[in-house]
Formats: sequence, C-alpha cells, structure tokens
Amino acid sequence: MGASSPSNFKQRLTQDEKTAETRRRLLDAAIACLIDRGYANTTTSEIAERAGLSRGAQLYHFPKKEELLTNAVEHLFQLKFGEIKEKVSRLTSENDRRAMAIDMLWEVANNRLTTAWIELVVASRTDSYLQKSVSAANDRVSEFINQSFQELFPRPDGASVFYDLIPHIVCLTLEGMALEGMTLNSELTTKILAALKTFKP
Repeated sequence: MGASSPSNFKQRLTQDEKTAETRRRLLDAAIACLIDRGYANTTTSEIAERAGLSRGAQLYHFPKKEELLTNAVEHLFQLKFGEIKEKVSRLTSENDRRAMAIDMLWEVANNRLTTAWIELVVASRTDSYLQKSVSAANDRVSEFINQSFQELFPRPDGASVFYDLIPHIVCLTLEGMALEGMTLNSELTTKILAALKTFKP
C-alpha cells in the first residue's frame, strides 16, 4: 500500500475540520486587519481577501460583520491568553522574578496582538455588540493575573491592604504607556519601568 499523498490527506479532512480551518483563517485575517487598518477601516471584504477566500465563503461562515468581529474577540483572547501563559511559565524563583515579570508584561503590552485588542476595546465603548464579549475576555484575563500573582508573589507579612491590586495597577500602567506609543518620552518610560521593578509594596 503506497504512502498517502498530501491531496489524499486533504480529502480525508472531515467537514468539521474544514469548517474550523476556514473560520480560523477568517478570524486570523480579521485580527490582521484590525492591526494594519484599525477597527473603523476593517471591512469584511478585505478580511475575506486576506484570508484567501471568496466573499461568499465569508458570508456563509459569518453572515454579519458583528458576528465575525465578536468571534474575533474570543479568537484574539485565546491567542493573547496562550502567549501570556507561556511567558508566565518562564518566570523562575530567582531574585529578579519581579523584574522579569515587568519586562514580560511590557513586551506583551507592545506586541501586535495587543494592538488588535486595543482596537476592539475602544470600539466596544460605542458598539454595544462588542461590549459583552470584550468585558468577558477582560474578566478572564484578570482572573488569570490574580491567580498567577498569588502563586508567584505570595502576600508578605505586613503587606498593604492594596497588595492584591498591584498586578492590575502594573498592567494598566503598562497598557497606558504602550497606548502612548512613540509619543511617550523614552527616558520617562525607562524610569517608570525601573520604579515598577523596585518600589516597595
């Protein structure tokens, strides 16, 4: 019996697998559009083109732009969440763990996935169909951050009542700094990052 060819392998894909792959291509393309074009300029036609699919295929899987972008929120969350989990797993018990965590969060705050996320968060302020999914994704990230912080940085004796808020303060600070982008003074950025790494909780 001869070896299976790539074409035979493709023929053996189930319909569910084909559907999942097509949807993934559309969602990846939607995220790419958000990054490159921004939410306001993202169209379903361009998403279909970037995915290498016909307009009809896009409409079959996601008849409305709202449905496509709502699903993109969850897809983006899974990508970002996977990235954050992978980076958190690298943190060791060494003395510089806090500095490593700050650098990791700063890297995440400045990557392309976060650019797409910011586009969706800003859009959810006025486009109500996004609000629920964006808020739910934010809640899941916050829960993971809380859990990771408690495991990596156990509450020391005499810690402030605000100790548990530290990871959220840090994340929001870094996200705000990243949002400023190139307009933020590089010297100020360096000083803030150093302060986050060394301040006494």
